[in-house]
Amino acid sequence: MAGTIYGAKIQGMRGAVGDALVELGQKNDRVVVIDAETAVATNIAPFQEAFPDRFLTTCIAEQNAISVAYGLARMGFIPFVPLFASFISRRAFDQVFVHAGYPNANIKMMGGYAGLTAASVGATHQAINDINIMRTVPNLTVIEACDPDELHDAILKAAEIEGPVYIRVVRSDLPEYEVRQTPEGYHFEVGKAAVLKEGTDVSLVGSGIMVARCKEAAEKLAEQGISAEVINVSTIKPLDVETIINSARKTNHVVTAEGNSVLGGLGSAVAEALCENHPCRLGRVGVLDRYGHSGLDRELLKLYNLTTEDIVDKALEILNK
Repeated sequence: MAGTIYGAKIQGMRGAVGDALVELGQKNDRVVVIDAETAVATNIAPFQEAFPDRFLTTCIAEQNAISVAYGLARMGFIPFVPLFASFISRRAFDQVFVHAGYPNANIKMMGGYAGLTAASVGATHQAINDINIMRTVPNLTVIEACDPDELHDAILKAAEIEGPVYIRVVRSDLPEYEVRQTPEGYHFEVGKAAVLKEGTDVSLVGSGIMVARCKEAAEKLAEQGISAEVINVSTIKPLDVETIINSARKTNHVVTAEGNSVLGGLGSAVAEALCENHPCRLGRVGVLDRYGHSGLDRELLKLYNLTTEDIVDKALEILNK
């Protein structure tokens, strides 16, 4: 998809959002989209152009957007609510908990500009704890795709799930991390993690854009004679415990990598699974207990220790303990 949004190309993750929603709209006339004045930034304007009668706006009222979605879901529609992740997970959390989770409502929420890849928006708009928050909502499925192809599949699959779904979407203007990370023929399955590379010494368990870094880290570790297994966890809730535990039993060393806080996110979910099923050495790469910051994407990823080198260092740390 050509064009730009605020000086950034409409490609990769955001391109997948617009394309997938239009495809869904063509397939299913029950699909509606609810906006709260972020249609340009989240790239849902293509749906508005294609299906103006199925596009609603609540203006700058994110809480009301979730409430409206609940009403539409009760009427038999399948509402998608693509907003900024910080607004859905924090500002509208009570509505998410009461109107989406509690009645197991068929609402599909999409949190755009998640993590630190929306570097210029600063601490107030950088959602680095949205996964942590949304994991606590009963009945809610939590998804974070590793590349645009998987995101496209996940959006289509979300419409088939009966119940609330939260899809995390990074802005990501890092083109090397917007290429396909999964093998040809791979298709997203809800609740299923994918082993992208077999290994015997350490398991690198990633989500979102950190999956690409896990693959790079595996290559660097191989140069040191270390065999790393790479797992893409695109469904964070429900977690594919079986795949993770099978890998941990083989390697006995696990490193998680996420573009999110380590307090309650993917790292915590994996730690819970390991403690209950196969205690072993675990290292976590992610945002520590701190707020975000304005800056350039690459600068922030380095500042917050979210680089390939950080994954390599963490793997070496737990292997050498």
